[in-house]
Amino acid sequence: MTRLLLQDITDDLNFDTLPANWNSFDLQTFSKTKSLWDYQQKAVRNAIKVLWKYFEDFAD
Repeated sequence: MTRLLLQDITDDLNFDTLPANWNSFDLQTFSKTKSLWDYQQKAVRNAIKVLWKYFEDFAD
């Protein structure tokens, strides 16, 4: 069976518990005239969680 490693990482991490400098972005407002849909915001949250995990493990 195929393991989905990135999905496991994003499921295990809670976006709201990341440090403030990682989760204090306004994900809904993309620009002055555009906003992100819910599924796009979720994708950005997941990307931020994976990047945080990468840099957190890299520092150790």
